[in-house]
Amino acid sequence: METKKIKRTFITLVLSFMIFSLFVSLASNSYFIGKILKNNYFFTIELQNESTRESIKEFEKFLIENENVKGVRFLDRDEAFRNLQKELEIVIPKSENPLPNSVIVYFKDENKLHAIQELLDVNPMVREIYIDSNFLQSTQRKISAVNISLFLFLFFALSMYFQISTILRGIVVKDYMILSIKNPQNNRNFEIARNRNLISFIGAAVIGGLIFFNLYVIFRGKFQEILSNLVFQSFNQLVLIDVVAIAFVVIFSWKSSGKLKKEEV
Repeated sequence: METKKIKRTFITLVLSFMIFSLFVSLASNSYFIGKILKNNYFFTIELQNESTRESIKEFEKFLIENENVKGVRFLDRDEAFRNLQKELEIVIPKSENPLPNSVIVYFKDENKLHAIQELLDVNPMVREIYIDSNFLQSTQRKISAVNISLFLFLFFALSMYFQISTILRGIVVKDYMILSIKNPQNNRNFEIARNRNLISFIGAAVIGGLIFFNLYVIFRGKFQEILSNLVFQSFNQLVLIDVVAIAFVVIFSWKSSGKLKKEEV
């Protein structure tokens, strides 16, 4: 009967570490997706037809020096024309290309867009500024959603840490009580009860983490096929974060069990 209880407790710890790793990975992916979405903030500047390549380079340098700008990309009129033909699925003679040269500007924060726009409105290089307001609003809503998910998953991960810590403390108290009944004169009963659970506790953390990593690799590929527009973290991007999180739980849960001698035992 005692052996069954030990196995049940060990399996519970393994499952708890798996669920903890799941919430950590979901929180990490939420942050990862949020960063990708923030990189999608951009608008397009149409340049004056008489702009030379040297003046365009100076203009790009001017944009990059702005603290609110993350990056720029020059879009040649011929490239823009090819993209337009692909989008419309038609063939138009190159000589009829009506498009000017453009610069795509990636910026850091939607709130800073107005300040950048004011700076460009008086620049002689600028012919027109195109801002897709619907796209920006949609991106902002998505970022808000993943930020809420991030805090929610972090809360669940902390809840699992509390559960794991509580299970360990319960095991230590139970073993201590048994040792105290069998050998009440031994002053080291608490240390013995605590230390005898160290290997199994670390083992549960390792096994739970390894099982989760294997499941993550399998299901990430399947979800990536179903949700092709959504980018998930790769195993290499996630593994360090999850290992550090598991190590945090193991260390602080173990330290927490050491306080039982003064608090509860």
